[in-house]
Amino acid sequence: AKGKSKKLALIAVCNKLLKQAFAIAKSGLIYDDTYRSTLVKN
Repeated sequence: AKGKSKKLALIAVCNKLLKQAFAIAKSGLIYDDTYRSTLVKN
């Protein structure tokens, strides 16, 4: 099967989690797993 290598996919997931973690730390808000975005997705 074609696609991205496992290592590349793992790096992408790590980057996504790091971005979220730093955004939460930078905002000073406590993480809320029940939070729902007010942005509407089409």
